[in-house]
Amino acid sequence: MTNFDWLSDLTPLHQAQEAWLDGSYYKPQTVHLLPDTAQPFYISCGSGLLAEHIRRFRFSPQFIQRMGQVTDERGRSLFQESFLNHLQRLRLRVNVNAAPEGTLLLPGEPIFVAQGPKLQLLLLNSAFRLFFWDSTHWATQAALHHWHAGTETEEDTPLIGPLGFNPEGWKKRALFIGGSPTSDNTDPALWQGVQTIETPQGQPLLQIRRLFKRETPLGDIWLTADQEPEASVSRTHADFSDLRTHQHHSIQMTRYQNLYQPVLLKGHPVLAEPSLGYLRQRMWKQLEAFKTTNLSSYLFGWMNE
Repeated sequence: MTNFDWLSDLTPLHQAQEAWLDGSYYKPQTVHLLPDTAQPFYISCGSGLLAEHIRRFRFSPQFIQRMGQVTDERGRSLFQESFLNHLQRLRLRVNVNAAPEGTLLLPGEPIFVAQGPKLQLLLLNSAFRLFFWDSTHWATQAALHHWHAGTETEEDTPLIGPLGFNPEGWKKRALFIGGSPTSDNTDPALWQGVQTIETPQGQPLLQIRRLFKRETPLGDIWLTADQEPEASVSRTHADFSDLRTHQHHSIQMTRYQNLYQPVLLKGHPVLAEPSLGYLRQRMWKQLEAFKTTNLSSYLFGWMNE
């Protein structure tokens, strides 16, 4: 299969042109990809693909020329020359922090946190869908099979052959990370787009800290940009309000893990992708760590002010 044709979905380009025309294109935004799922968890996947895409893709003169040739039913160009000129001069300045591939996330917790100019975030919508959402769906479907079957470990990691940088290769990659070396016929759920998760005071979510007692996960604390530097790394307890019950909790812990790690920094990929075997092993460790946890009562929510 050939590489993906990025002009097959013009919606993000139309949205970006609207932001260019109404003057909101440079407005800074924070957005999150939040899957709409009824499953007890999902497995993050796709950040390595986004980093590789950014390494490969440019608004080259040839690509801009193709965009200029896209017309409506009356033969008029769909994209204005000023917008195309802006794209040709564009330098990506988006920051993306994502949960490492193979990480178990709970419903309500985003796969990534993206920050940058409005127009640039809109332009990345297709990549967010194809890499993060579709990959997370496939990895989750594979992991759920083992979760329900009670097989949360794997002794020997199988080999996987070369994968093309195209939808078929991306799907096989995600299924492998999720614990299945083969494909299935389950189609991804409908794309829900990106949104912003905020406190009642309007501060967007920036980081989630997963608390542990040794290797047992205890709860997830959601932090804003103001809260993250104030949350001391030396504390052995954490205070937060559970998102589902709104009750206050104070948890004693031995360590914590920041879930979101840099993928793009000012538009440049900074992710050093581990091997697929390592990502698959991480997924198994996640299932093993949570296998004795009641996910329906697992604590997560905003840090107390």
